[in-house]
Amino acid sequence: MANQSVQRITPFRLILILHPGFVLLGVIIAICTVTMFATTVFAAETEFTWQHFGADPYATSRGEAMRTRESAFRKLGFPAPVVKLLVEATQKSGEKIRIVNGDRFSTMLSKGGVVHRNVTVAFVMPPISGKMEYAAPAERWQVSWEGKTYTVILPEVCGNWSSIAPSLEACAMVEYTVQPGDGVRFAVIAQKRLPASVCWQLCDGSDCAAPPSPCDTCDWVGPTSVIPTGFEPLHTGLYVAHSAKQSLLFPREVMENYIALCVERDGLGESDSWIVQPSAWGSTTKVVVPYGGQQWPTWGQVDMSKWSK
Repeated sequence: MANQSVQRITPFRLILILHPGFVLLGVIIAICTVTMFATTVFAAETEFTWQHFGADPYATSRGEAMRTRESAFRKLGFPAPVVKLLVEATQKSGEKIRIVNGDRFSTMLSKGGVVHRNVTVAFVMPPISGKMEYAAPAERWQVSWEGKTYTVILPEVCGNWSSIAPSLEACAMVEYTVQPGDGVRFAVIAQKRLPASVCWQLCDGSDCAAPPSPCDTCDWVGPTSVIPTGFEPLHTGLYVAHSAKQSLLFPREVMENYIALCVERDGLGESDSWIVQPSAWGSTTKVVVPYGGQQWPTWGQVDMSKWSK
């Protein structure tokens, strides 16, 4: 039988969003409570349904949440190397997101460091059901470790740090080192487009995000000239690196295709392309460039003015 716990009332900011076809109404002030129903599953796993925004906060302010974040990340169950990466990543503001019905968290903290597991968001709908929904503003950070993506979320309303465990889907990773300020371009050269996946990410140091927009103006004649006929640059990107360590994550289908990397550096120009071939993966899902005792990058000359800093 479910156990219900009602916490004290606390005011908070609420975003009210209309479904497609309606107009955004704006931001209102509301007073709600946090209600969670805990259901025991096989006497081992506990599930929580988050029905209302509100109280019982882990932290009473964003500042407090940040000061105690390392301890929070450990309570959420992240491996020690991931805790370190997350502490570094959260020194900067996170990606602005909205928490809506249907979202799921692996773990969530509440007052006193209580850990709730298998959290499902099921906010009670406004009076005009089916035409609008509640959305809780939050920040999100993602880091990559050993080919897996770890996500932490901080809801603005309650400071309850929450986590999303890595997908069971294994990702393929290409890791390389550049100098901050280098221009980097990459291409997945394949016979058909790779599937949508949570694995699609670029990690510039510990800052992980979706890969940059396609590089429609990039010249891939050199790399494609040494790749079997029928393979084309179907996924591309162009960006300026801000950290030395770089990682590109892909769905594992990339291991059957080719990945081209080029670097441009002020005063040195454009490097030769490094091509990760299918044979480079072997039995692993991580490739570190360069490999095979070779040097990379090696340099030619090119105008760096086209790069956006």
